[in-house]
Amino acid sequence: MEAIPQNVSDTIARLAGKAGVKATMVLDRSLNTVLQTSGSFSSFRSTDTSRTSLPSSSTATDNAAKEEGVDEFAQMIWNFVNTAGGLVHDLDSEDDMKLLRLRTKKNELVIVPDTKYIFVVVHDTPPA
Repeated sequence: MEAIPQNVSDTIARLAGKAGVKATMVLDRSLNTVLQTSGSFSSFRSTDTSRTSLPSSSTATDNAAKEEGVDEFAQMIWNFVNTAGGLVHDLDSEDDMKLLRLRTKKNELVIVPDTKYIFVVVHDTPPA
């Protein structure tokens, strides 16, 4: 696994300490490997198991469940970034996607796709 440059790690740590930030994640863009996380990702998934294809295990430990939540979340982010990037490329092959912002009732995800990494910050949705 490739080490994240110290300046990138410092920036993610600083963002993780901001008010309202629930979680952060750094993915390897080419391999979809989770390089660094902070916070909890399992709480972002619905309890509706019909939407997930991953089997659930009643004997799984909390740590395994947390890791499953991270891997599942990372896969969803990676798919979202690749799909959105494909749309941008189809619209204008000379253009690049710089930022994705997804706001729901409960959370806001800010996703920055870099050439080597995908950075994700999840925070509370600010009041409108």
